[in-house]
Amino acid sequence: QVVLSRPTRRPRRSPHAPFAMKLFAVCAASFLFTADGTSMMLRKTAAMSMATQTGGMLGESRAAEHFFKEFIQALPKKISKEKQAAVIENLEAEVAKLEGNVNKIKDIEKEEQAHKQDSEHLKATMQGKDKAMLEKMDEWSHRMNEKAKVGAMDVMSKLKNAIHLIKKGALSGNKDAEAKLGDVLQRMSSMVG
Repeated sequence: QVVLSRPTRRPRRSPHAPFAMKLFAVCAASFLFTADGTSMMLRKTAAMSMATQTGGMLGESRAAEHFFKEFIQALPKKISKEKQAAVIENLEAEVAKLEGNVNKIKDIEKEEQAHKQDSEHLKATMQGKDKAMLEKMDEWSHRMNEKAKVGAMDVMSKLKNAIHLIKKGALSGNKDAEAKLGDVLQRMSSMVG
């Protein structure tokens, strides 16, 4: 018996393969052998992740404020105790969610503070545009964290005021509490900012 085997074919190479391989080798070497490049790349990735998280929290605060303003304004002047309890429960759940967001932001700030020495060391090894970019990223991150934290605390305060006034009778005939609730709703934003 004779066993026939297929002739082995050599894979075709693209005419650009040698250049692509050299480019890959240069890029890999520059990132693998320089701690600054790797550190910078990791820092950018972490910053983008935190920015996404903080931006989401900021957007959530604004959306909650807008939603509850529209929701409370759409309610009739007088509603039953059961419906008031349901409204209060929803408002308290949103306050708890916003408090969780504020705590996450505080954790992010603590983590950034813990790694501040590493960041300063990295900045000391950099120069020119890279150093300026890293400093701008740090400033932006701090500013956005503060903006998100203050925004969430502002919305929490307004929602807590609304809860207090509803419990006082703003939705069951108490004219004074109703007027104060109207003031709280007026101070709520309309998604501007």
